[in-house]
Order: sequence, then structure tokens, then C-alpha cells
Amino acid sequence: MDTNNSSPIPTFPIPAVSRGWAIAGGIAMMLLGFFALTYEIITTAAVATFIGIILMIGCAFQLMKVFTIGSWKSHLWYAAVAIAYGVAGYVFIAHPFQAAIAFTLFLGWAILIGGIFRAVFAFRIRHHRGAGWVLFSAAISIVLGGMIISQWPATGLYILGLFLGIELIFAGVGWLGLGLSSEK
Repeated sequence: MDTNNSSPIPTFPIPAVSRGWAIAGGIAMMLLGFFALTYEIITTAAVATFIGIILMIGCAFQLMKVFTIGSWKSHLWYAAVAIAYGVAGYVFIAHPFQAAIAFTLFLGWAILIGGIFRAVFAFRIRHHRGAGWVLFSAAISIVLGGMIISQWPATGLYILGLFLGIELIFAGVGWLGLGLSSEK
């Protein structure tokens, strides 16, 4: 870090970007995103199954922890967490659509409540120049969360695939833009 710099934010060297790999990766991510949007229901099932696999792996690690700790009170805690992970993982794998529907309701409420909290925060910082952007993002979250909840349970069949598709497209656009703007 440069000691002559008066900025409190540290500077880091910018790594070189491989133009070809960034462009190829961006295009690939965008294509995957369009696939996810085209087949939202299949993508939702795949996301739910993936969540189940992650939960089962978490269950295995929690069970390993049960046998590596000393206190019996901790054994009970880790065993209870392992059982919860295992049951949730099983449900996500065995019944991906039902799990996705339940998860979507939770997600809708989380987005809505997060938006409400951000709106309150925006009003608290209303004299700050960036408060309008915070309020704008809060309004989008409130509308999005409300739409998910109001159309539930139907949204549970496609919302995870929709969100993944949109995320992949925007991430791909970012990589594509980075690749096209790089010199090498």
C-alpha cells in the first residue's frame, strides 16, 4: 500500500484480465442464463436438488463434529443441527418442487421485510445524497417480495430458476463487458 496516499481506502493492484477467457466466460454464462429462463421449472428443480445436496453435506460435517467434541451438551446441539440439516436436505432432494414452493414463500417474505427495513433506513438518512438510491432499491424489493407472496404457491415452481437465470445473464454481461474493454 502506498504510504503517500492520503485516502483511507487501501489500493490493490488490478490483476490482468484474459480478454478471450472473459469474453468466452461471459458468453457461456449468458447462454446458461437464457437456458435457465427458458426452462425455469427444470432449473428450479435443479436448484432445489442442489440445495438439498449442500444440506446433506452440511449434515455429514455436523455428524463428524458430534464425534470430535468433548462436552455432552455440545453433542446434543450438533446432533440436533445434523438432524435438521439431514431432514431438510432429504426434503429438498426427494421433493424438490414442494421444497422450492416452501422456500419461495420464505424468500418472498425475506425480500419484502428487507425492503421495508431499507425504506426505513432511507428515510433516516434522507439528507444524504445517496438516500434516493436506497429508497429506490427498497421500493423494488417491497414490490418484488409482494409479488412473490401474492402469487404464491405458483411462484414456487419457477422463481428460483428465474432468479438464477437473471443472475447468470447479468454476471455474463459483466464478464463480457470486462473482456471487451480489456486490452489483451
